[in-house]
Order: sequence, then C-alpha cells, then structure tokens
Amino acid sequence: MYKSNVKETIYPVGILWNMGNKYAREMMLKIAIMQDVIQVRVYDLKNKYDSFVLDCYNGDGEAFQDGYIYEKIRNMKSTDNTKAIVFIVKIDNPTYKINEENEISQCIEARRLKQQIRDEYSSKIDGYFFDNLIHMSDNEEEAKRVLNILTKYEEFVEEDYIRKGYQPIIKRVKVKDNKTYTGLLEKLKGDEER
Repeated sequence: MYKSNVKETIYPVGILWNMGNKYAREMMLKIAIMQDVIQVRVYDLKNKYDSFVLDCYNGDGEAFQDGYIYEKIRNMKSTDNTKAIVFIVKIDNPTYKINEENEISQCIEARRLKQQIRDEYSSKIDGYFFDNLIHMSDNEEEAKRVLNILTKYEEFVEEDYIRKGYQPIIKRVKVKDNKTYTGLLEKLKGDEER
C-alpha cells in the first residue's frame, strides 16, 4: 500500500557505520548525487560505540529480536575504528509504503538510497554483516528518535558541516563547522587509509 506527500519535505537521518569508513568519502559523494545533503557530523565514539549503536536502535523491537543487534555490534568491533558519520538529507515530496507486518509507514526514497549504498558497497566490505554499512531513518518518528539521542554524544563530534542557507537539524551546543561540503569530504579522504 502506498501513500504520497504526507509532508512536502522530510529530513531523514542516515548513519555510515565504521565498517564502511574506507569508502566514506565515496559514499557521501554518491548520497549527495541522490539527495540533497543538508548536514553531516562525524563522531569518533571511542569506548561509547556500542552504546551509540544500541541507542540508535532503541525502540526498534525488530533489531533486538534473536540478538541481532548484539551480533551486529560484535561484527562492527572487528575493526578498531569507532567513527560514525551522521548525515541529514532533504527529500521533497516523499512517497510512503505501509509495512504490512507492523503498519509503519516507510519513505520509499530513503529506503532506496540506503539500499543503493548497500548494494554497491557491501561486497567491498571485509566481513560485511547485514546493515553494518548504513542506517537510514525511513519515517519521521525514527528520525526524531535518532536526533534526540545525538546530543548525548556531542562530546565525540570531530567535524560538523551545515549546508549554507540551512539551520542545523542535529542540534548542537558547540560549533565545529566546515565551511564547505568539499572541505568535509577532503577530511574524510584521510580516513581511507584506515
């Protein structure tokens, strides 16, 4: 079942997990081609990585079924990289599909973006485990839930970019702006060697 234009513009929250850090710059360029990137924030979560992942999925009962989320975290710990790149995209005139199992509406464009990145990069990731590359909120409730937990981890922010002309969607206390998207991508380029 489909419905369209519940809201004229939405701002889904995406997360590139640590496993894809080698390709972060490339993935962010592709994401920017698919949708307008409004804000990007790079976190180095150090010993709070597990807590961050659990907090991001808190409220998503499906992620906790059969220990799935713990297996995901165990897999992510196969690298010593503790970075997560959180980004916000702008989707105008979104369309939604109602998940028949749980009757939750899901933004088709957000799901398509997430799936396209997974399809293209999962085979490049050593030890790929389903969903350990990218997470994307596909409805407004999930986006709000993730945005609410991000301030808890603000001390771990390394970089922050906000597109000119936009107000921050990820609320912040400290300001660590990059002036340009290209400037941020150049800094991500340095992480490719990790």
